[in-house]
Amino acid sequence: MNSPLNSPLNVQLNRLLSRVLSLSALLMGASATAVMAQTNIPIPVPDAIESDPVLNLPEQGTPVSVTVNSDADGEITPDQALTLREAIEIVNGTLPLTALSQAEAALVRPASSYQIGFSLLGDNRIELEDVLPAITAAGLTIDGTTQPGYGATSEEPAIVPVPVPVPAVSITPAAGREVFRGLTITADQVTVRGLSLYGFSSVHRVTASTPPADIFISHLAPPLGTDIGRFTGPEGPSASALRLTSSEYDQAPKGVVIEDNWLGVSPAGGIPIPEEMSAFGVSVFNGTDTVVQRNRIEYHESSGIITGNLARGLVITENTIIANGLRGLPAGIYFQGEIDGAEVFGNLMCANDGSGVAMFKPSGSASIYNNDIRFNGRRFRSPSVSLMGSGHEVTDNNIAFQPGPVFGIVAYPKSSQNAVRNN
Repeated sequence: MNSPLNSPLNVQLNRLLSRVLSLSALLMGASATAVMAQTNIPIPVPDAIESDPVLNLPEQGTPVSVTVNSDADGEITPDQALTLREAIEIVNGTLPLTALSQAEAALVRPASSYQIGFSLLGDNRIELEDVLPAITAAGLTIDGTTQPGYGATSEEPAIVPVPVPVPAVSITPAAGREVFRGLTITADQVTVRGLSLYGFSSVHRVTASTPPADIFISHLAPPLGTDIGRFTGPEGPSASALRLTSSEYDQAPKGVVIEDNWLGVSPAGGIPIPEEMSAFGVSVFNGTDTVVQRNRIEYHESSGIITGNLARGLVITENTIIANGLRGLPAGIYFQGEIDGAEVFGNLMCANDGSGVAMFKPSGSASIYNNDIRFNGRRFRSPSVSLMGSGHEVTDNNIAFQPGPVFGIVAYPKSSQNAVRNN
């Protein structure tokens, strides 16, 4: 009879663990790799449109579909190409359609809801010079699956609960640039689909930046530094300033969907070099009924998914959450704040440096069921699932090869009525 340790799946997982150990060695002693920036040929800049009835521009403020055809980033100018930064400004209503060139205006069409699609040439990698504008257009879909060439299969389908096609569009900081957030979502019903986002982190300073992440969800875009809105200070907001007021809880974005993305890893796959690692994957700082489904969430410095003030009704399902927590918070999923009604099911959580799921002083209760949780605790001998609070349910999970306890329940100030069964 074959040992379960020698099953084909565990052989692949063991290979993955070897790669993670190699990454740990790289983080301990590797020096940064120098990257030479490529020189772009300037494109002639035509005048913006004052009035051109032939183009029949959509009425300002109505839903539009915008096609991004340039992987460039930088200052917004009317030229031959339309960038992701410009597309976000268009759907937000902060870039008037009359300020576009004729070539750019041809890439904007009326639609039933706001959409951003892609038709890029070259390597399809968008290298950001700075943080993108926060997304304020309710109902927007940013759809990487529209890029020609999308749909290639992953080389590692055996260890994922649902194979996620290889993204054809990636978003990452430009060489030598510190861009600590990929997409910031502040509106209801926004969907992000079919993209690769990686490399979004920040350098540790006396005062840290506001939270870095591949995707950050909150009702209000956190300030980037100084004297913005109600946040003031020489370097950034204080911890007390970042706490939400009672009225702000009601403004949390509702129904955001993050699906079919590769977060923390490029379309090439494999372990990223330290300079290309993201701090967190999905940060639900303030949101309700958020859905995170069918994503690869891998190789982050801290947790792959983290909650903040409010994540009521959060659903995390069919994700591959592998090798996160390599420098910071070691759990694959880290719950804090209000999480009542959160559900975690159908995920693979493997080779994370701490727990598969961990909690710190949450309010409300979560259900964790039908997950595959194995080979975690690579850096800390943590429980596979670490609970804090009351009313949580942990049922029907497959849990194996954990160097620490299988479960841990921590008092806060006491924890009660937690159900752990059929695992």
